[in-house]
Amino acid sequence: MQLLFDIVIPVFILMLLGWGAARRGVLEESSASALNLYVYYIAVPALMFTSTAAVDIEAMLQWDFILVYLGGSVIAIMIGFLSWRQMRLSEPLDWTIIALNSTWANTVYMGVPIFYFMFGERGALPVIIATLASSLVFILVLALISELQNRQGGLQAMLKKLLVQALLKNPVMMAPLLGMLVSISGISLPTMILAPMQMLAPSAAPVALFALGISLSGLSVRGASVELLWLTVVKLVLHPLITFGLALLLGLDPFWTASAVVLAALPTGAMVYVLAQQYNTRVTLTSATIMVTTLASVVTLAIILPLMQQWGN
Repeated sequence: MQLLFDIVIPVFILMLLGWGAARRGVLEESSASALNLYVYYIAVPALMFTSTAAVDIEAMLQWDFILVYLGGSVIAIMIGFLSWRQMRLSEPLDWTIIALNSTWANTVYMGVPIFYFMFGERGALPVIIATLASSLVFILVLALISELQNRQGGLQAMLKKLLVQALLKNPVMMAPLLGMLVSISGISLPTMILAPMQMLAPSAAPVALFALGISLSGLSVRGASVELLWLTVVKLVLHPLITFGLALLLGLDPFWTASAVVLAALPTGAMVYVLAQQYNTRVTLTSATIMVTTLASVVTLAIILPLMQQWGN
């Protein structure tokens, strides 16, 4: 229970501060867009780069863990789509954002402190691997769907634009890849380059959550009750159960099994809101899903965390 008061409640308090600032007129709702641009283009890339540059790449190649975590996510997405009529899904980009709402976990903002509390320093590695795997796969798929939906010209032109927009011009994609290159090469970056990124990295979590709170100030979840209920069940109940079953089926090591299940059990990540705003798709539903899953995770994590801590140890 102490784990929830130390981590889950503070996350909600940061969102509540943003909500209160907007409701009191201290900040306008449009401020959320500017803050999210800062998170997407500056803070999160700094966090991803510094995390990967400091990790041994060989230690990150836990293919069984990656397969279980991503496999559980794919199965959860397929189950989530069973309610496509109620969610009135239409365009491919719409389907993709809904998929992210049902599976993209809050690995950075909640995963890092939770895993450090549960497993000590070795808990950082599963979080980094899961964050990189989900970012590389989901962001690339999202960019691809966006290009397919809005493509102009032939296939070659579309693929060229996708490479440039989804990779070379996407800071969230490029940052971990550059960090991997630094790790592999063994280059020691000068302090004047590394220090600013290390200063920026910790701001990603609080700024994103504060901006999310601002966006929630004028939100009414009543009209999206069916979608919210289904996405919450898929994210907090079905996703970790499916991941656990897949881990047992593949005989995954207890520590990595516990890690995959806890990561899957985390609420929808604030990064999904940043991406929803970036593509201007399902922004309201995404905000509501993050808020509701974060609140409901107080109950689900209270059950899952002690069980997985014992399993993993």
